[in-house]
Amino acid sequence: MHPWVRWSLSLGSMALGFIACSGPSGWSSIDSPPLESLQLLRPPPDAPDAGAMVVLDEGSLEVFGDNDLGFSVFDRHRIIKIFTPGGHRYANIVIPYGATSMVSGIEARTVTPAGRSVELRDDDIFDVSLYPNFVFFSDQRARIFTLPAIENGSLIEYRYRIRIQNRGLWHAWNFQEDIPVLRSRFTLVKPSEWNILFRTYGRDVPPTVITAPAGFKSRHVWETSFVPPLTSEFGMPPSQELTARLALAPVGFSAWPDVSRWYHDIAEPRMSGGSLVKALADSLTFGLDSPRARLQAIFEWVRDHVRYIAVEIGIGGYQPHDAEEVVAKRYGDCKDMVVAVCALARRADIPVHPVMISTHDNGRPDTSLPSPFQFNHLIAYAPDVQPGGIWMDATEKACRFSTLPWYDQGRAVVIASKDADSTLHLTPTARASENSLQVRWDAVLQENGAAAVTGTNVLTGAVATELRHELRSARHAEQREWLENFLSHRTPVAVLDTFMITGLGPETDSLVVSYQFRSASFATRRPSTMILRPREIIGSTLSNYFRSPSRTHPVRFRFGSQSALSLTLQVPSHWEPAIPQRSDSLQSAFGQWHATWEKQEDTIVLRAGYAITGEDVQPRDYPAFQRFLDATRVRDQQELILTRIP
Repeated sequence: MHPWVRWSLSLGSMALGFIACSGPSGWSSIDSPPLESLQLLRPPPDAPDAGAMVVLDEGSLEVFGDNDLGFSVFDRHRIIKIFTPGGHRYANIVIPYGATSMVSGIEARTVTPAGRSVELRDDDIFDVSLYPNFVFFSDQRARIFTLPAIENGSLIEYRYRIRIQNRGLWHAWNFQEDIPVLRSRFTLVKPSEWNILFRTYGRDVPPTVITAPAGFKSRHVWETSFVPPLTSEFGMPPSQELTARLALAPVGFSAWPDVSRWYHDIAEPRMSGGSLVKALADSLTFGLDSPRARLQAIFEWVRDHVRYIAVEIGIGGYQPHDAEEVVAKRYGDCKDMVVAVCALARRADIPVHPVMISTHDNGRPDTSLPSPFQFNHLIAYAPDVQPGGIWMDATEKACRFSTLPWYDQGRAVVIASKDADSTLHLTPTARASENSLQVRWDAVLQENGAAAVTGTNVLTGAVATELRHELRSARHAEQREWLENFLSHRTPVAVLDTFMITGLGPETDSLVVSYQFRSASFATRRPSTMILRPREIIGSTLSNYFRSPSRTHPVRFRFGSQSALSLTLQVPSHWEPAIPQRSDSLQSAFGQWHATWEKQEDTIVLRAGYAITGEDVQPRDYPAFQRFLDATRVRDQQELILTRIP
């Protein structure tokens, strides 16, 4: 018997009976036996430390009216039991809505452990911007409130209604949260003639379907119980891929060409441009013969001159502004930058299309469910400029032309086109060797263990893009502080003398950091020995983050990468390595590690490096992955010992 079942039977069936009897007609009586049974609820056996538990999460969406005057109504009702101070945050409620929707019927209350019902007052409900920081202009708003009289053992209950001015479908429902869910239920009431596409993820939740003849409404009910909390682990995939949930495709979307043509239809009118677009395109491409050179000039202008400002008013959450307006104002979000690139490129006789993409943080889209709701970003694609085309993301200001930032790579995408086919395209992925850090140190070691070092870091690919993004707008003092921090983690008491950074502009792939520093303790000096750990200069610290003995979710890397060290160490006379040369290596499905060093006259030359493939590590492979990381860490700790020769 499942532990949740034993647990629920130990409390009796009264809790579930309470859920069944509570409804929109009014609050359940606080004196009723069902509510008393809820007061006895405690965390389930598989989540004993849960700060709270969702007793009931119930939502329903009903479609009304015809195509011209139709609307939808979404009702939600939630009951949550709070156990510890960590669960108090679930008493803070946010109800999002937009320009085409209206929130009404908010009712909420707290039932204290003593059984007293404390109602939420209307003047404690506030209306705020949903995105006060991230989105600069937005009509996306929220009604917010916090439940009164919260203490450990409290029950909170609230409900509300959202009226939506269209006949669209509520596109998702989560059965799972980061706390246990006793029961979750979603109901869809729609015209019976509508065919719907849906998928459930994380657990099998088939709907109960009540059919009806044409002209009437059918009903789909998805219901599940005893849902454990979604566990959080370092390096796991986005929660969108792991949460037990329901996704619905909007009505009218039955195949991927529907999604492609839909976005083409709302974006195409914005790409015509006007006199500003014409003049700018002609100026940027004057004297450039090849389509690639013309496209590069256009892309780099948009990347470098159009500020990223999210503007989402009405349909602006999906539809871009007119390209002429974007060029004139020189700000906009991803959609606006894409239409600017498309409009300018068209003036230069280069076809470029908008591309709907789900970035790394949003999770991989389900290729079996054609829906625009799976995507959170827009990039551009020029199919004819070179074999394989050119993919462009002008929002990433640190990324050079013809490359994508790491979070856009290896993603299934929809190219917007009026002549769309059923093909989902895949954006290119850089090899691990293309995302690299190459460190070269030339060090002169003194008798007392001090050293003077000339160093160079060469970064490429995603590694360069990330650091360039951090440093390109930093002041000189901030750049220096970053480099001092880099050195202090690799050698003790480092004092930076000079440095220079080249490649902060993304026109070239490489970012180069050159510097000179001194360390009073480059080696640990003992009476007749000096001890160094040079491999720690580029050693991986990944093993520090994967100490748990088992794993529930896969490990997902942002990208594959490699690091390499070339150290030339000039040693003082009469000092020799205890072992004249050494070579070691590790190979695994997850990556590689190697190190070699040898004595050449008065110089020791050490070369070391490691690489991570960047492929997902499945839970079954986690122990082997741990062993690989631990083995590399142990080897990085190995000492290079110099002895004094009399």
